[in-house]
Amino acid sequence: MPEQVDEQLRRFVLAKQEVASALHSVKQWLETRGTEESKHTAQNLLVKLAEDRFNLAVVGQFKRGKSSLMNAVIGRDLLPTGLLPLTSAITTLCYGPRERIFLIRRGWVLEHEISLHELPEYVTECGNPGNDKGLIEARVELPVAFLRRGLHFVDTPGIGSARQENTATTYAFLPEADAIIFVTSVEAPLSEAEQRFLQDIRPHAHKLFIVVNKIDLLTHEERDQVLDYVRAGIAPVLGTSTGQVYPLSARQGLEAKLRRDVRGVRQSGMEDLEAALASFLAGEKSRVFLTAILSRALRLLPDPEAGARSSPQQDSEIAADETLELRRLQDSLEVLRAVVQSPEEGWASRTETDADSTVVQAPLERAIEASQLKPKAGLGAALAVTRTCPICATQSQAVFDFFAHWQYAVSSEQDARRAFSAARGFCRVHTWQFERLASPQGMSEGYAPLIESAMAQLRPLIGRAPEEGAAAVDALLPTSESCPACRLLRQIGSAQMARFMALIATSEGQESYRRSQGLCLPHLKAALLSSPSQEVADFLLGEQANRLTEISEDMHNYLLKRDALRRGLLNDNEEDAWRRALLQLAGASTAQELT
Repeated sequence: MPEQVDEQLRRFVLAKQEVASALHSVKQWLETRGTEESKHTAQNLLVKLAEDRFNLAVVGQFKRGKSSLMNAVIGRDLLPTGLLPLTSAITTLCYGPRERIFLIRRGWVLEHEISLHELPEYVTECGNPGNDKGLIEARVELPVAFLRRGLHFVDTPGIGSARQENTATTYAFLPEADAIIFVTSVEAPLSEAEQRFLQDIRPHAHKLFIVVNKIDLLTHEERDQVLDYVRAGIAPVLGTSTGQVYPLSARQGLEAKLRRDVRGVRQSGMEDLEAALASFLAGEKSRVFLTAILSRALRLLPDPEAGARSSPQQDSEIAADETLELRRLQDSLEVLRAVVQSPEEGWASRTETDADSTVVQAPLERAIEASQLKPKAGLGAALAVTRTCPICATQSQAVFDFFAHWQYAVSSEQDARRAFSAARGFCRVHTWQFERLASPQGMSEGYAPLIESAMAQLRPLIGRAPEEGAAAVDALLPTSESCPACRLLRQIGSAQMARFMALIATSEGQESYRRSQGLCLPHLKAALLSSPSQEVADFLLGEQANRLTEISEDMHNYLLKRDALRRGLLNDNEEDAWRRALLQLAGASTAQELT
């Protein structure tokens, strides 16, 4: 696939993800303020976007090379070809992470999975004469990039064979087709029957591609004559004498792809057809599809001015702050719709430039501020009740609050997702801590924009020096300086350390500290570096030595009682001595040293 077409498809994927995020925000807004009908409609829009099924049907008369063409497009000798007609069933190629084939058969409630080598037994006349096995559709899932973006590549039975049910099956499928590839061949180009068939399929085709197959059988002069004849024949159907016709040799195209012969693929004519298909799928089809969804989403939202004018007693009242939120939501939908309609205006730069703005960083700052509220009180109480370092305890609680707040933010705010991408995500430690708390949905919502940003920055590095690539990759990696959770811990730790040092300088504070588990060694180091008096420093060091002595004794007692098979004699301190030892040496897993 040409590089520019692949880039166009990538932009569509980014656009689709932005639309999904916008729909999610609309749905959330309607959950508390909308009618049941509007909420149901919003959900249906999400379903429609998620399905994103686009049926690209290949049609034509018997023995024009439809299956061969599909094999050439996917680069696999997969679909059976031969002299006899295929059975009167639909064969659909769609994306799947691994090769699988499911059969839908008359009278069967469940789908029937078969192996790849069994496919000819169901879709060929030799293996399934007269479709005695009652096959309705064979769905082939393949890990092929061409199929990734919701495309269902459909092989229909050839018309004009002795099997009338083949023609009936093809005609019955036409209303399901979103675009059609009509295949004729140089052996009998655009026969009278084919011209009638074109007339029949034209009302169902939102987009029609005309392919003239087996072009390799002709000389250059004969090829020009055949193409002129086909163009003249389709002009009455298309209403133009300049309709696009794609001459190619599916057989040569497949052979070239199997040899990885780029020049051979180009000479076969396959490259031009594939570029046209990809451009259509990512361009015209995608813009219409996404624009319609955004327009319907906008119609679900009320008029902010009407809401502001409502009386306080009305159930439909929109408060002033809610009016502002509604306007922001509508503005974002309208801007997104304009971008989708004109992707050439700079879709790819949209997310990258916005991600660096201070406005986008605001959600991170709000999440950090919200997470600092709980730990501000009760340090004295924490000294008395925690079985860990009191500063580690306040930091751990703050990180938990931050992760909980942030998971909600990235699921509901586009700005939050962009801020997270701009920050390059969490550091390694906090990435996995967030993973333990977040849902798969939250992880996907938070990390998808980050992955896309990394992908966009890596693509331009292809062909450059490895050292340059390594430097660019290093710039993508989060650090403790860029990690939002690390930044929160530094702020919380500094504030708590200042309060701790003020408390420990008093006799009441020292008495509480004697009853606590004490500081961990990393936070003891930070305390000693905060310029305490000699008296306070000696107190902290002495208490720390006492604490480590007690933990050591408890650990030895644990081992002795376990060896003596007297677990019933163990007390709580002996049971968790090993854990307290780790906390003393390294601090809590969610905490961080201040120096």
